[in-house]
Order: sequence, then structure tokens, then C-alpha cells
Amino acid sequence: MGWIDRFLRKFNRRSAPAGAAQKAFGVRPAASQQMEENSSLWWSLYTDNPPWETCDVHPLGLPSKIGRELARSTLTEFSVSVSGSARAEYINRQMQTVVNRLGVILERGLCLGGVALKPYQDGAQLLAEEFTTGFTPTRFDGAGRCIGGVFQSAPVRQGNEWFVRLEYHDFIPRAGGPEVYVIENKAFRSGPDGGIGAQVPLKTVDEWAQYAERMEIEGIEGPLFAYFKPPASNNIEPGSSLGVSIYAGATVDLIRQADELWEQLQWEYKSGERKIYADELADSAGLDGRIFVFGPFSGGKGEFFQQFSPEFRDDPLYRGVQRILQRIEYNTGLAYGTLSDPQSVEKTATEILAARQRQYVTCKDIQGAFQAALDGLVYAMDALCGLAQLAPAGAYEVAYNWGDGVLDDPETRRQDMALDMQQVAAGLMCDWEFRMKWYGEDEQTARQMLPGARDMVEEEQDEVE
Repeated sequence: MGWIDRFLRKFNRRSAPAGAAQKAFGVRPAASQQMEENSSLWWSLYTDNPPWETCDVHPLGLPSKIGRELARSTLTEFSVSVSGSARAEYINRQMQTVVNRLGVILERGLCLGGVALKPYQDGAQLLAEEFTTGFTPTRFDGAGRCIGGVFQSAPVRQGNEWFVRLEYHDFIPRAGGPEVYVIENKAFRSGPDGGIGAQVPLKTVDEWAQYAERMEIEGIEGPLFAYFKPPASNNIEPGSSLGVSIYAGATVDLIRQADELWEQLQWEYKSGERKIYADELADSAGLDGRIFVFGPFSGGKGEFFQQFSPEFRDDPLYRGVQRILQRIEYNTGLAYGTLSDPQSVEKTATEILAARQRQYVTCKDIQGAFQAALDGLVYAMDALCGLAQLAPAGAYEVAYNWGDGVLDDPETRRQDMALDMQQVAAGLMCDWEFRMKWYGEDEQTARQMLPGARDMVEEEQDEVE
């Protein structure tokens, strides 16, 4: 029996959250049993507990490294701002608190096949809660946008007992009118691990007493949550709207090979340690016990010592590990040298640019998908502002800046900036054009920030006074 079979047999003995959602609300999860199994596999890899882990094989932590590096490259120069009204300014302040966590959120979404962000009211502010394994998608619209799902809270302890809450969101048709947005809440007995037990009233848990069992909301056009999924084809269930991990499919087996071959390399060093076998009658005083091994000795006549010093085979093993890592980099859209040893990669200018270009394209795709999710989060915050009357009504505009951090080389950037400064000095480029290019300012701001322009503004103010 292979490691996949052992893993799935272990998985099938566990209760799946999707099954609990179906039983509680009568809705079918979008994920099939096969997708649930793969989701559990991606989680085990992300948390460094792969099914092939043994006393002899320890994970290298590649899955989280892949997600972390792609998230870092994607968000290197990221910024977002919401403007246009008093409500927009309020939403902008709430979004900035989310921005600080986007790196971890995106990393988990890439590794686990998707992540949901659900805003909620906390006093006078809106916070966003992140859900990965605690969210079960139930419905997607024709554009592939998730519009329905079940959220599972973290276990809450009340006295000596544990409870969890399931929250169902979806649009449902209504006779003679448009669809209405429905939210349902149900509480269940649980344990520290978050298992689903018998249903109990919401008021059983003090902090859930104010939740309504069912709410119907009219006049909203999108869900009160946002869902991000990696921009990769679902090759596990072709045609499915569900997302897949950035290391799904054949990459999982490559990660296994890398873990196992790395352990072989470590064993090569361990088994090849120098040893000196000596007769047990030899004087062992002051000798290093890590090198000398004493016992009955059958050496030649007059010999009391024999050295064991085999030739290491580390070079071919190390090259094998690097080839696997480079294949993982290729499959996940990373530049060569990100996971593998940069010294093992040819580094001509053309090859460096090609490797960066591949990662750049990958990150651009991720940026597009993540921006769509952030648009959904801003919309959900705007809708909650109206429902809870947190800010006066008003229009908003969202501006994103992603930059080109993947292709941006600091030394090249400094050289290009110096050339442009020479262009300004020679009168071939306007100083305000320089500021627009290198400081990201619009024309009006760039002109106002020039030293001469600021002096003119101060003189005009003095004349007015």
C-alpha cells in the first residue's frame, strides 16, 4: 500500500466539515469527496506533517516556502486606498488593518486552494476574519465567483464544555421578487479539536446570544464575504469552480521525492563518518569514542587498528536534489534559484531574465485574482456599513498599486534613476516628469512638490494675507 492509500484510509475515518454543513443547513458542499481529500492533503503538507513523514524522513518545509515566496513577490510593492466620500475614508481605515496581514492570508490561500475573508463588526470598527479549512463553499455563480458557503467558528469554551458555531451565507430566490441574501446561525457541542456534535440553542454561549438564527437582507448585489482562489486550472476535477493548491497534482510527489532524497543525502554523511576499529585490548585512554570503536579485532598479524573512511557520494545526491527542486520551481512558477541552490543554476543574463519573467507572469496572475477578492471585501464592508450604520452613505473608489517588484533589480533601478537625473540636468526631461516616474505622483502633485513651486505658493499666500 502506497503513502497516498495510507493517507486516504486515515482521512476517511475522520468526519469532514462539509458533511456537517450539509446536515445542518440542507445544502450540498461544492467540494466532492475527492476534493475534500486533496484539501486535507494540502493542509498536511503546509503544516509540515506530510503522509510520508517517518522517523527516517523529515519534511524540508517546501510547501509553505513556495506559498510564502509567491506571496512575498506578489505583494512586494502592494498598496491599496479607498477614497471618494466619508464612508470611503472609513472603509479605507478598516482596509489598512487588513493589509498588514495580507502576506499570511495570501500564502495560506495559495497553499490550501483558497481563503475566505469575512468582515464583522467589532464596536465602531470592521475587522476581517480569515477562513481556510473553516470555510465550505456551497455555490458559485456563472463567473466562478463564490456566493454561498458555510463558516465554522473556532471552538469556544463555556464552563467545562466546548461549542462551535456554523454560519451559512447564500442568495436564495423569492417568489415574485429578486433574490434575497440569507444568513443562518446554528450552534453545536464540540471539543477542543472543533468536531461537530449535537445542536444547541445559540444563547447557550454568551457571546453568541445576540446572533439571529436567520436574517434576510435585501438590496445587496454580492456576498458579505470575499473568496480568493489561486489562478490555476483545477486538474483534479476539470470544470469545477473550486480552487486548487499552488502545489497540487504532480508537484506533491516531487515534494515527496525532495524530502526523501534529502534524507538519503543526510544518511550518506552520517553513514560515511570516519571510524577506527581497534582491538579491545588496545589502550583506549584519551581516545575519542566518536571515532574509535573497540571490540574483538581480526586484523592482520601485528595489526591492532583499522581505519574506515569511505568515499562520500554526496555530489550526485546533491545534484539530484537540486534537479527536483528546479522542477518544483518550474511547476509552481517560481524563478530558478528560489528553492534550489542558485550556484547550481546557469546565470547568464538571458536565463536570469527568463526565470524572473516566469515568476513575474505567475505573480501577475495571482495579483489579478487577489485584487478581485479584495474588491469583494471592500464591497462587503460597504454593505455592512449601511446595515450597521457605521458611516454615512457615499460612493467609493478603490486604487491598487502592485508595482513590478519581481523584475525590479535594485542596482538596475539605481542606474536608471541616475540616467534620468542626467536627462533632467541636460534639459531633456522635466523635473516634474522625473517625480512622476520615480515617486509615483500625479502631474499636479509632482509640480507642487518642486522647490520653486512651493516658494511660489508661499509668496501667493503672503500676498493674499
